[in-house]
Amino acid sequence: MSDQRRINLPLVEKDQIVVGQPLPFSIFSADGKLLLAAGRIVESDHARQILLNHGTRGGVRSDNNMPPRAAYDTAEHPTVCPLTTFQNSYRRGNASHRFPLSMARNETAEAFRTWVIGVYDRIMVVAAPVRSNGALVAVIAGQAWLCRTFEATSAFRFHGTVLRVAFEPFPHVHIEVPLAVEERKIRNRTRVTVLVGATLESPVAAPCILVDLSAGGGRIATASSVLLERDQPIRVAMTLGLAGSQYKLSLPAIVVRTFGSSDRQHPQVTFYGIKFEPLGEFESLVLHGFVNAHLALELNCLWQVLAAASAGDVSD
Repeated sequence: MSDQRRINLPLVEKDQIVVGQPLPFSIFSADGKLLLAAGRIVESDHARQILLNHGTRGGVRSDNNMPPRAAYDTAEHPTVCPLTTFQNSYRRGNASHRFPLSMARNETAEAFRTWVIGVYDRIMVVAAPVRSNGALVAVIAGQAWLCRTFEATSAFRFHGTVLRVAFEPFPHVHIEVPLAVEERKIRNRTRVTVLVGATLESPVAAPCILVDLSAGGGRIATASSVLLERDQPIRVAMTLGLAGSQYKLSLPAIVVRTFGSSDRQHPQVTFYGIKFEPLGEFESLVLHGFVNAHLALELNCLWQVLAAASAGDVSD
């Protein structure tokens, strides 16, 4: 196997990166991640400097002069089930134990989904948001971003100030949480983020993935070819691990909400909110135990910071 080396941007190409103008070619990070796609606008001088300092032309090329990995036509590769791709992506990112956060410049601007990596004092360290094509969103120190997240039973909303943007060892952003945070209670039962493979038994037999779960319902992901409607009765089979044992459940439910393809990085995956029909004592106990076990893993300082900041500012 030949060694791989980085392609630096020659001077003539650096001159083609102009603030306010579309990028004439795609630029990648040293590890092959797309920083900005061809045709995208270079939004600021800060963004231009990022591309110049951290960018390579065309990704990674091998010594035998093969094309960059990013240039391969994906049509040449075998088709992979979109649900499998989604599950592998979330598993690699440890999504079931991360804390989702959406960021937007204002109320009407596009919101970008990202993850809270850690919290110290009133500062959150957040993975740098990316666009649907994988390009990093331009985030500049001093900007205020509208942030939303959901923890335990409440939704939180606040305008966070960007304190710092860093790219090593990976792109991330430091955001200061304000002294006042809006909190709205969404549900009475605690729901946790999970990544559990399951099977849709009816109305059609198809694989699905539980992406969050409570004792009363949850949210499932299916391939976009599986079409469900609101108020439609379904049945979901799953196996839940609890206290060293595996419990097989087959639970009747109702589709209460259709989210569509809400994950831009997985457009062929569709999400649905479901509510379980009245369950027996055994099923209820297993669900409660499973959810509470995961909740113990999710109890963290992020909840404490947001809950403290929202004290006295809770709206129904």
